[in-house]
Amino acid sequence: MASKKLGADFHGTFSYLDDVPFKIGDKFKTPAKVGLPIGFSLPDCLQVVREVQYDFSLEKKTIEWAEDIKIHEAQREAERKAEEAEAKVNSKSGPEGDNKMSFSKTHSTATMPPPINPILATLQHNSILTPTRYSSTMKQKVLSPPHTKADFNPADFECEEDPFDNLELMSKFKEMGFELKDIKEVLLLHNNDQDNALEDLMARAGAS
Repeated sequence: MASKKLGADFHGTFSYLDDVPFKIGDKFKTPAKVGLPIGFSLPDCLQVVREVQYDFSLEKKTIEWAEDIKIHEAQREAERKAEEAEAKVNSKSGPEGDNKMSFSKTHSTATMPPPINPILATLQHNSILTPTRYSSTMKQKVLSPPHTKADFNPADFECEEDPFDNLELMSKFKEMGFELKDIKEVLLLHNNDQDNALEDLMARAGAS
């Protein structure tokens, strides 16, 4: 049995449990101290770290892996931009450029057309080369190029009279007091010749 006294000297107040005996259970008692066995000693931590010799290979591989991913992403982005630029160029060239490209690809392995030179035409065969007799007519055909007949007349491309000259003459004669109907007839009759048209207009005005 044990007793506990709570006096006024320690707490300053009076307690009704003073001098009351009580018993403490086993589970509330302080456990016994646990001691290490004799001869037990902890190893030196610094020595253990030195023996391990950690080289950080996992961390280094992780960093290299992250850098490789960045490089691959940059390459993919560059390839994507190059493809977009090529697609824009192809779209601007139009369907004709696509048709030409497809035509060149499909006919790249096709047989070559026969040459224009008739001498070379005789050499296109799979047999062994044999000498052929040379003719003078063949030489004339080779040396004389075909003459193409011109289908256009240079006079068709000559500059015609400026229509503004006709309007200028009409406005000038109209300011002089001539009738617009007479001006048109005179210009049409004299092919927009200013002097002859003016003489004709003066003669008509004098006759009237």
